[in-house]
Amino acid sequence: MSDARGTRGWNGGASAGMFVPVGCLRCGKLFQVAPAAAGTDVTCPWCRDITPALPIATVPPSAPPPAPSPPPEPLSLDDAEQLVAPPPVPPPPTGTSAKPQAVVPGPRRRWSPAAVVAVLVGMTVVAAATVALLGYRSGRVSTAGWMEFTAPDGSFTGTFPGTPTATPVEANPLSVVTRGGEEYAVAGWYSGARVWVGWQDLDPAWAKSLAEDKDGAFAAPALEAERDRRVKAAGGTVDKTGTLRSTYGRGMVVQADTPRGKRVEHYILAAAGPRPRLYVVGVEAPKLDPDGPLPRKVLAGFRITTP
Repeated sequence: MSDARGTRGWNGGASAGMFVPVGCLRCGKLFQVAPAAAGTDVTCPWCRDITPALPIATVPPSAPPPAPSPPPEPLSLDDAEQLVAPPPVPPPPTGTSAKPQAVVPGPRRRWSPAAVVAVLVGMTVVAAATVALLGYRSGRVSTAGWMEFTAPDGSFTGTFPGTPTATPVEANPLSVVTRGGEEYAVAGWYSGARVWVGWQDLDPAWAKSLAEDKDGAFAAPALEAERDRRVKAAGGTVDKTGTLRSTYGRGMVVQADTPRGKRVEHYILAAAGPRPRLYVVGVEAPKLDPDGPLPRKVLAGFRITTP
């Protein structure tokens, strides 16, 4: 009678018919499960071990008697979930090992000839685009494929990277010995380089006096006036000047810095012959080396036609 009364008190009166009291075969404590879980393996809420959910009346006599402990609180309808052990993992088939099998690599992909050609063409295009981008406005001008150009009046011949265009040159207001003339120039939009040959007619009377100008007293003011005008028009500053002596007459070498790069010019007073003139031969480019192959080619390719 005491056992029956204890069972009724533990089940909680009216809710006793909704759960089945069971005892853990590991720790001996009591708990309750849903009727559908009776006879299956469940997890003990006390020791968290797996035990058969055997009703208290069917617990084997060999099981240890339940330890005296205060009865647990009855589970509510929301919390009375079946505590079922996860399904066991099936053993590997007979004759096989549980060791993972090595993954056998699939066949290697073969590139078709068309795909190889497409990749090579793409790499070539990328390389060419990179070279073109690095060369833009770099001032590097190939010295191959240049042409000789002779002025329409036959007065001079110059070496240009293309056909030059003629523009008029006004007389220098800073000098009384020049009368104006023309300039032939070629400008490259990609390299940023510009090459030119310009000339101005000299006052004939003043040109004759140059024959007796032993120390350059007459020539220097005319050369300096033209240098100052051209450098100022280019928005630059004079970096270096020097004396130039050639078979055509006295002259000046000028190096200047401009917003478009370094500039190198030769000024030549050619007073002899039927066309006394002041010639200016020059080149300007970003990152220009004043002593590099480009200035040497431009300056060495200039010739004045003498009678």
